[in-house]
Amino acid sequence: MRTARQLVVALVVVASSSGCGVPPESTWLDCDPNARVPSEECLAQADAGADASSANDANDEPPEPKPQAATCPGRCVPEPSSESAGDWPRTPMLLWLGPRELAPASCDEARKLSGYGDDVEFFEKYRRFAYLEAPPAACECTCPASEGSCTKLPGTIEVRAGTCAENGAPALPFGGPVGWDGSCTSANALPAGADCGGEPCAQSVYASPLPGPTSEACPSITKPATFTKTTEWLWTGLACEAKEREGTCDPTTWRCMYDLPYPWLQCVALRGKHDKCPGNYDRYEPIHLYGELPVDTRGCTACECGGNPVGSACLASLRLYDDAAYSSQFSEAPISSAVEQCTNVSLPGRALGGKAITDLAYVPGLCLATGGEPTGAASEDPTDAVTFCCLAPFEFAE
Repeated sequence: MRTARQLVVALVVVASSSGCGVPPESTWLDCDPNARVPSEECLAQADAGADASSANDANDEPPEPKPQAATCPGRCVPEPSSESAGDWPRTPMLLWLGPRELAPASCDEARKLSGYGDDVEFFEKYRRFAYLEAPPAACECTCPASEGSCTKLPGTIEVRAGTCAENGAPALPFGGPVGWDGSCTSANALPAGADCGGEPCAQSVYASPLPGPTSEACPSITKPATFTKTTEWLWTGLACEAKEREGTCDPTTWRCMYDLPYPWLQCVALRGKHDKCPGNYDRYEPIHLYGELPVDTRGCTACECGGNPVGSACLASLRLYDDAAYSSQFSEAPISSAVEQCTNVSLPGRALGGKAITDLAYVPGLCLATGGEPTGAASEDPTDAVTFCCLAPFEFAE
């Protein structure tokens, strides 16, 4: 009677209907589920269990014969039985299953790594995937800028007998005539050297904020949202077929196959998503792998534009001249509806012969959008699924 010490690497159980699972950190199964290498105590327990099993078998049915690789230089692998799962393709194949970034580029690469010669051919049968990551679409709505106009001038323009940094300085009106449209005017002009309480009057020019837009609106439209979406499979399954090796197995219904080290597994495969494995391949749960293109209905709701703009404004330029002929401009300062404006006069006390407000313009605001909410989802495509049922990858015997 033969005693056995077995170390079985547990197969990965792939979630059968959802892509929300997380790949396991380990696929080792031993006495301690968290240990990657079995302890000597664990191996001793396995021996004891084997001896006990042998004793029980003496009183029970004879054990199922195990394959004897008498003349098989590879591994003897059983054909799938029809028990409990129906008919499966009879040819076993090798399946590499693991993180996508580590997957072999081709079956031929696997052959070269294995050390088999050039006369051995490995053919790619399936390339499928597991653990789908497909977050909702990232939606973005943009609306056209607002439309509007600006027509009004500052309510107050004055000359101050102090710099912009001084508060409470004496001031003189420096606005335009009634109904002023901003064109050049000499209204309220000051001659050079004008005195205000013993100091020059013309030290700074102050302008109150421009009035806001006189009319504006956001275009009322409905438009599709722009969106991006990402799809990633965390694990890859590469299934390779090769001709049988020359050799025989006992029982004769077993096949002499090429073998590769873990994470390669000896498996049988059937298209579609199946919940049961053949009776002699049912030690582990079926592995469901899927095509690279998921069923994807992700998108976004439409964007709705309209309402009142945010951040619109009016801008203009305040120009100052030495003379009433407006031939000698000495200052140009921006004014806006957002803030008041004060400009220090270079050479305090100089003549302020004329002024003008030009380039009055509307600055569009931001039109806010509603809508643009993510819709739909992505999931594995069951019509492009392949079910794999696999054997334990290693068995050590004494």
